[in-house]
Amino acid sequence: MGKFQVEFTIPYFAGDKEGVLSPVFLLEYLGEVAALHSDAANLGFKELKDMGYGWVLNRWKVKVDKYPKVKEKIIIKTWTSKAYKFFANREFTVYNKGGQLIGKASTLWVFIDINRKRPARIPEKLVSSYKIVDKRNFKDFYKFQDDIGPVTGLDFLVRKSDIDYNLHVNNVRYLDWILEVVPERENKEYFLKEFEIQYRQEIKYGEEVSSRINKGKRVGKKKIYLHKITTDADEKSRAFAKTIWSKEK
Repeated sequence: MGKFQVEFTIPYFAGDKEGVLSPVFLLEYLGEVAALHSDAANLGFKELKDMGYGWVLNRWKVKVDKYPKVKEKIIIKTWTSKAYKFFANREFTVYNKGGQLIGKASTLWVFIDINRKRPARIPEKLVSSYKIVDKRNFKDFYKFQDDIGPVTGLDFLVRKSDIDYNLHVNNVRYLDWILEVVPERENKEYFLKEFEIQYRQEIKYGEEVSSRINKGKRVGKKKIYLHKITTDADEKSRAFAKTIWSKEK
């Protein structure tokens, strides 16, 4: 199948304070395109579940050059760039209505046996169905450490609406929690231009989580923060993130 693409018109409810596509809804769109690609290859959620398999998202890496405005059309393209042992890389590119590249993303997925709840080797038949396109948007991912320095944070209780069809917290909700603790100055004066998220362990309904952020640092005209999501019950780090902010839209 190779590359797969879908066109969207940005609705008002997906816009942020500036009337442009919010980062959270951007992830929603990327995830939707990935799911539609799998459906088109007859390897969607239901088909894989019937075979006893599934995909678990491990990493996001996203860079946005320019956020599209509400009511604008965008085209999102996706493809599988690599599949090896239990892992697969999926890439995304986002274009505006004029065909200009305005954003890109890379993801890392783990193929699992849902009955044994452990990684499983990706079947060759599945790899061939996607037709690998050997083109990566980024060379590597950030190497997160558990100690991110002095932190502040907020606590959240996982709601029913946070849970997806896999019965754990939807991966997009983590970005919601991460952005909630960013200082108000950045929210008012800056735009989220780049971010990475690494998921370490699933979170389920009813758990209490804490979204923590370090003091950040300035690099030129940008501000960079490190984040982690922990559970109040055991203090285990469930996810890490890095956000890069700029005054440029």
